Amino acid sequence: MLWEWEYDDDFIFYLGAAARNRNLSVRVFHAEELATFYHYCSDPDFVPRVIIDRASDVHAELSSSLNILKNRGSSIINDPERMAWCRDKATMHLELVSSGITVPYGIIASRYDAPEIIFSQAAEKLGLPFVIKPSEGGGGEGVILDAARSQDISQALKCSPTGKVILQKKVEPATLLDRRAWFRVFFIIDHIVPCWWDDLTHLYQPVHPGQLPQETLQKMKEIVNHIAQTTKIDFFTTEIAIDHDGALQVVDFVNEMCDMRMRSRHGNGVPDALVLQITNRIIQHCARPH
Repeated sequence: MLWEWEYDDDFIFYLGAAARNRNLSVRVFHAEELATFYHYCSDPDFVPRVIIDRASDVHAELSSSLNILKNRGSSIINDPERMAWCRDKATMHLELVSSGITVPYGIIASRYDAPEIIFSQAAEKLGLPFVIKPSEGGGGEGVILDAARSQDISQALKCSPTGKVILQKKVEPATLLDRRAWFRVFFIIDHIVPCWWDDLTHLYQPVHPGQLPQETLQKMKEIVNHIAQTTKIDFFTTEIAIDHDGALQVVDFVNEMCDMRMRSRHGNGVPDALVLQITNRIIQHCARPH
């Protein structure tokens, strides 16, 4: 297991505990210990059955070593090349639109575009206000939820590391069971778990049986399975909103490095029971012959 983010400590701990409960050997490398990991990789006999990568998004230099291990036969959650590809929101927007998945109307802009012209198009096509997202990034960093000026586009492009942003029509979800019909859906190695996720408070609630029509749940699963087949990664979340017309819209396409903070320590974290369910699912996969 490779990890970097300080708030991953609980997730890494419970993954390790679940692995040891299945009599699996575990080696954990924090970002500060990557030199030791590279030393292990230099040994051609070092072929871990599974590598759980929670660090290559920050330490891009890991990718070459992970590819070497992949070629030796290691399974990687998630494949760093696939993560790098699906991390680009502009790319994923085009991929999903071309395959018939409903996403908010979007405009892709780059630093070579004139913000005034892009703003004019956005005001006409998206309405005001609209949402601006950097083409890469997570955790809401760099997102402007109420863009209404060409200066907002200029600022977003200036701050974007890739020089690309995606402008999205603002989605106002329907209300179901006195909740905003906005969901964060987990995909964990062919297993799908939808959660209510308020886009304003970022608080999770489990989706209990009977709360959503079976047809809606089935459609949600079909969408998430399609995203999984497109991205070819094993563990991610996506955000799906139900609009006032009853349509399911994929609002945030792929979060390939899931925020696994636990609610018991962080108010807007993932429910503890779900974290444990996810760790068991991943370790169950690790225990299978590959």
